[in-house]
Amino acid sequence: MSSSDSFERKSSQQAPETAEEFLFQIKCAVADEDFEGAERLRDALIETLPLAISEAIKAAELIEKEMSAAIDKSHLAIWPELYEQLSIEERNCLFHSMTLYVLPAKRMLLKYGSLNNRLFFIEKGSVTVALPQKESQFKVLAQLEQGDILGEYTFATMALCSATAVTATPVQIRCLDGKKAESWEEKHPGLYEKLLNFCRKYGKIDLISVRKEQESHTHARYPVDGQVKAILLDKNGYETAMTFNGELEVISRSGASFTIHCTKKAIVKQLLTRSFFLDFTCKNKEKEIQFTGVGKVVRVSFLLYNDYLLHVGFVTQLPENLDSQLAL
Repeated sequence: MSSSDSFERKSSQQAPETAEEFLFQIKCAVADEDFEGAERLRDALIETLPLAISEAIKAAELIEKEMSAAIDKSHLAIWPELYEQLSIEERNCLFHSMTLYVLPAKRMLLKYGSLNNRLFFIEKGSVTVALPQKESQFKVLAQLEQGDILGEYTFATMALCSATAVTATPVQIRCLDGKKAESWEEKHPGLYEKLLNFCRKYGKIDLISVRKEQESHTHARYPVDGQVKAILLDKNGYETAMTFNGELEVISRSGASFTIHCTKKAIVKQLLTRSFFLDFTCKNKEKEIQFTGVGKVVRVSFLLYNDYLLHVGFVTQLPENLDSQLAL
């Protein structure tokens, strides 16, 4: 690098004051493929020099042009159903929001029952999706290859991982963090929903979740009308001051589903993996039934008007006589 190049690089680190200085730093950022930095500089240009309209337009055109040029075309060819429905700006945003990883075999990507907010695009290699069994055994649910996506179940819903995913061979994948995707709304409204629709249509959520559901329902499930008082427990199992009152929907000896009302989605998201002391009251043929249990939230379904359906699994199965009471 020449001394003049070094001087220019040092100058580019100083806060720009003129439109020309902004454009120079934006050019340096895109040359380094730092597109997020270039976007921040363009936003700062608009905020600092609102009358520099032509320079702001030039900056936007330069960023989009270089973002398009930096896209891996082989990646686009693997998922044409996704990218062909997107505008150039949306395509650039999605691709450059992802991180590329090259991983060896036997690397765990998802763990059954854990939190995940990432979506994986498999470009090369193979990933095994399995359900843990007794004595450290696994039952294979699916074998994912190039062109498949992984993690869409937890990415598109508020749920814990329904299976474990491990690389069966060395793989090349791109990973999208859910928080980054949720930040698109202001500049690219609709892009997040397009991606979710793609996940629902082309992912293998149904294949994996249906097989898991078939195996997990070892006890009869009863649709019932009733109330639930849910008291949040802390990490040591003690009751906290946070409570929810809900409407019971379905119950079995191993779990239950009930609706709650909450105006803040962020709070509901934080309920995943949290444990509650649950006090149930329901009726069957005018006979009142009361029972209690401790359950962990494993999935949350969004309904309407700030209503959510919480799915909980009981830490200890409810007594056998529950079946006879509810089956009357």
